Amino acid sequence: MSLLKWLELKSEGWWLKEKLKPLYRPLLASAKYKSENRNFLKEGDNVLQAACNVLNEAGVFHWLEFGTLLGVVRDGRLIAHDTDIDFGVFIEDRSDDIARAFEQAGFTLAHRFEIEDGRYGLEESYVLNGVSVDLFYFTKTDSGMYCHLFPVVNKNERQVRELYTAVNTFKKIEWQGVDVHIPQDADRRLRDTYGDYHIPVKDWYTPTQALNSAIIDKAFKEWTP
Repeated sequence: MSLLKWLELKSEGWWLKEKLKPLYRPLLASAKYKSENRNFLKEGDNVLQAACNVLNEAGVFHWLEFGTLLGVVRDGRLIAHDTDIDFGVFIEDRSDDIARAFEQAGFTLAHRFEIEDGRYGLEESYVLNGVSVDLFYFTKTDSGMYCHLFPVVNKNERQVRELYTAVNTFKKIEWQGVDVHIPQDADRRLRDTYGDYHIPVKDWYTPTQALNSAIIDKAFKEWTP
């Protein structure tokens, strides 16, 4: 047995893994994205409708947010390079009934982030047929509303970002046979976050690049299965 092989076995390969991380991490990330995007392209429209049905039956007001709103308003369809569905929900409507309704419809809770036990900030993600549905819980104010993002930075660490928009009224539209709500001033809502959103940016990452978000010093709890 070679010395190299002996050392690898003795160390369970930890040192080799560390050396190879810069090489295989991008490959794993690319493979994960391609898999999620394939599922999204195949099932995205159906999952969006299924999630709308769940929230409607649970009596929870909701609207299209972030990339989903951007695709519907700008392109008339979901963005082809996206991987998930985004909804806004008012934090005052948070309830365990939402999780139960999604689970009864076949969705699986993938993660939850809470600030002050969900009273100040909350984000949830549910998965159906390989497509994630992210619920961003907004707090309404007299002049707009705000929610929170929890991006991964510095390897495995997360930061908390608060995102504010000067829009808090909505209208109903019909999209692909489904009644959905979008911000009354969708143009303002999208410009708040993306700037000139008419120019597609494929590698845009809203959790860290949203123009109307800022890092805040708030502790949070993360739940994953």
